[in-house]
Amino acid sequence: MTMRVDLLTLWSWEYDEPFIHMLQRACTARGMDALFVGGPDALNVNELHEMARRLDSGELHARAVLDRVWDWGGEFETHVPAVRRHVPHVVNDYDLVRTAWNRPHVHYQLMQHGLRVPHLVLLPSYDDVQDVPQIDLSILGNRFSVKGAYSGGSGVLAPAHTWDDVLEQRREWRSDQTLVQEWIEPRMLGDRPAWFRLFYACGSVFPCWQDDHTHVQTPLTPHDYQRFGLNMLHGMMQQIAGLCGLNLFSTEIALDELGRWVVVDYINEPCDYRPKSTITNGVPDEIVATITDRIAGWVKKATA
Repeated sequence: MTMRVDLLTLWSWEYDEPFIHMLQRACTARGMDALFVGGPDALNVNELHEMARRLDSGELHARAVLDRVWDWGGEFETHVPAVRRHVPHVVNDYDLVRTAWNRPHVHYQLMQHGLRVPHLVLLPSYDDVQDVPQIDLSILGNRFSVKGAYSGGSGVLAPAHTWDDVLEQRREWRSDQTLVQEWIEPRMLGDRPAWFRLFYACGSVFPCWQDDHTHVQTPLTPHDYQRFGLNMLHGMMQQIAGLCGLNLFSTEIALDELGRWVVVDYINEPCDYRPKSTITNGVPDEIVATITDRIAGWVKKATA
């Protein structure tokens, strides 16, 4: 017997459970058939193999897929070829996501399109060059952030201060290149640091204040937009969405002490959608719910 569904969702991270429940409700509200493969006890790779077999055999027809497991790599992405062969719509295209993971590429792409990003020094991987000659980092100031080009941390990290700090941290992602960026200090807007986490979902933008130390997120209010002139955040996010081509991602943007808007953390995908009702620095629940509604709406329109 053939099963036909509008949306196939693959998930495995236990903390995705509230997000998945909201997505189920959003699909039901739009009269859509949805299949959720996985669960909070971690997805057995055999389930992925079985799902791929069902797609190849025609036992399962899915019109769209939201894949929140393939980024684990290895056996957790062996189903991807079957999805490519048989599912016409992928919420976030696999190739576009891989491109977005390449931070140096995104850094220069944003620059080329007029968006300000932190000054950057790129170092080879530790496995390729263990003893890197010391580089003058004065262009970055006296504090800088250190992260892997594809891995090794994201978001707001503790600042590094010396060349030795950089050498120590690059050993944490030995096969990856290392990005050394200027440290962005946000100016204050009222009693809040001007640091924002923005979520993009299928054409809509959801900005939050994000404390750059605690990571606590709070939705912007109409008064915030009017008082501080923050409407440009939507335009910046739409521009980034146009460049990366993704339907779901988040980024962080800050207003620095010199009054310059800086795209700080580029493109994050997959996003952490843990709601604020379950973790202090989570995403406001109403934003998570609206994001799931946007996903369901996109699938409904794409498969009409």
